[in-house]
Amino acid sequence: MVRFPGRSWSKFLVALSALALSACVSPLGRQMKPVEALLREQVDSQKIPGAVVLLQRTDGSDSYVKAIGQLDREKGTALQADSLFRIASMTKPITSVAVMMLVEEGKLGLDEPISKYLPEWQNVQVLAAPPATPGGNSSTVPAQTPITVKHLLTHTSGISYRFMGPPLGPLYQQAGITDGFEHTPWTLADESRALASLPLKHQPGAAYSYGLNTDLLGYLVEQVSGAPLDRFFQERIFTPLGMKDTVLFPPEDKASRMPALYRHTSSGSLERVPETGTNVVEGFFTYAPDFQTTGSKSYRSGGAGLVSTASDYARFLQMMANGGELGGVRVLKKETVEQMTRNQIGELRAEFVGTGFGLGFAVQEDPALVEKQGPVGRYFWSGIFKSHAWVDPQNKLVGVIMVNMWDQTSDTPNDIFLRIYSALKE
Repeated sequence: MVRFPGRSWSKFLVALSALALSACVSPLGRQMKPVEALLREQVDSQKIPGAVVLLQRTDGSDSYVKAIGQLDREKGTALQADSLFRIASMTKPITSVAVMMLVEEGKLGLDEPISKYLPEWQNVQVLAAPPATPGGNSSTVPAQTPITVKHLLTHTSGISYRFMGPPLGPLYQQAGITDGFEHTPWTLADESRALASLPLKHQPGAAYSYGLNTDLLGYLVEQVSGAPLDRFFQERIFTPLGMKDTVLFPPEDKASRMPALYRHTSSGSLERVPETGTNVVEGFFTYAPDFQTTGSKSYRSGGAGLVSTASDYARFLQMMANGGELGGVRVLKKETVEQMTRNQIGELRAEFVGTGFGLGFAVQEDPALVEKQGPVGRYFWSGIFKSHAWVDPQNKLVGVIMVNMWDQTSDTPNDIFLRIYSALKE
């Protein structure tokens, strides 16, 4: 037996333990050290309060998850991997899947006019010229073609968001239109009627305009299926996929796992957005950190309403990456998934990202955008509270970045995304 002096033996045991620990770290875990350094730097400099990053190989060979930062800065509560995030527009791909389930069942047709199910949309007008004065009358012309289900899925209907500002933002604001992440007594029926009474931004199919299309799709799901959107989600998607924490309105015992929402002061430091049961109004933006936990909870937003965990959302993405199936449960046909994740808007380009768009997902199809948007074939979407999720078929990778931050000038999710791919290359 080899004998070591006491100090040498201790050093040997420390080295052996470090070697064993290193052997337990997955390849993705070792590659993500620069990403963890970036996250710590952003937390320390108060660019973000915290983030959860999850990556997994779609073939099941490797996975990685890391939570860095605070759930609640004032209480000093650490963010956890299973924290519940306001995913906002990352709700849209899930609602789009719900719609495509009904299309597969023959209950909806992609090229059917939505007025078949929502009669208030029978006589649609299109904005010809914005009002000369705020609150004034708009010059409109009749729509040349009806809005179809596919127009809503591809954001080519001409419906906008209030927060997008002119030309329709002022009209939406005056009418009381909700963007889906605020306290409101409205229902989806109220929203549909109000939107239908206002002009479209452009002729249906003529351009890509990000808007309340997916909230209307959620209303279509309710009208066609006969079930409230949250129940349809739970019974047809969340329970089958094992998404145990994803919900429109989290119960009290889960709400405590939601991070506080922060924004930046004029000096660049973080401040908590008060949870007072009232809305924060900033120009055309109206939002509330507690809209999912207090108030009427009457508006079931298919475009912005869900909370979820990184692992839950990864299960949803893994289902898509598997061609519509997960754990022996089939949600969609493989052909439907291929249709959803293929560019459906031709030469038009999605706002914010400059890529093509499928049925509920942005689709990266331009080799010239690889450095900024990732590999060709990647499909993805983000949320206004700074979360981001994607499937990368080329690298067999699912990725989820969860942040809860209100800052419309911040590019934090993309900074993290780019660091992930830089680390993967290295």
